Amino acid sequence: MIIRHIPMQSARLSNFSALVNYITDTQNKQERVGKVSISNCNSVDPVWATHEILATQAKNQRAKGDKTYHVLISFAPGESPSEEALKVIEDRVATSIGFAAHQRISAVHHDTDNLHIHLAINKIHPKTSNLIEPYRAYKTFAAVASTLEIEFGLQITNHQTRKSRSEN
Repeated sequence: MIIRHIPMQSARLSNFSALVNYITDTQNKQERVGKVSISNCNSVDPVWATHEILATQAKNQRAKGDKTYHVLISFAPGESPSEEALKVIEDRVATSIGFAAHQRISAVHHDTDNLHIHLAINKIHPKTSNLIEPYRAYKTFAAVASTLEIEFGLQITNHQTRKSRSEN
């Protein structure tokens, strides 16, 4: 399993609704989008949940950075965990980087050889309206991926960096 953050090129180009449209769009393919999951929102429809999240993001006018966090969770070719396992994996990944209480929308994609989950997270906390920026998320992703691979019997992937600090 590979977990990685997909950064925006520019913070002003960040658009939660565009990201949700991308991850939930079937693109005229019958098998592209699987289960769409919404967490920590009152709405159960992705369109209304997006409006709710945009309203939460609008509460914080101080933040200059990106208010949206895009995570990609990719599985090895041929791996197809159950829906319950995918929900647990998505929840653990979001919790590991401090986004347990944050609003998020995820979609499972079947359009490539590798089953993968796109996770759109609102970085603005719904209660405090503070922007939360994960610290060294790539290290946390490596640790949580190793744990989840063992727990769910997934293919073990090397999550170590290629060079140490001294080798750089």
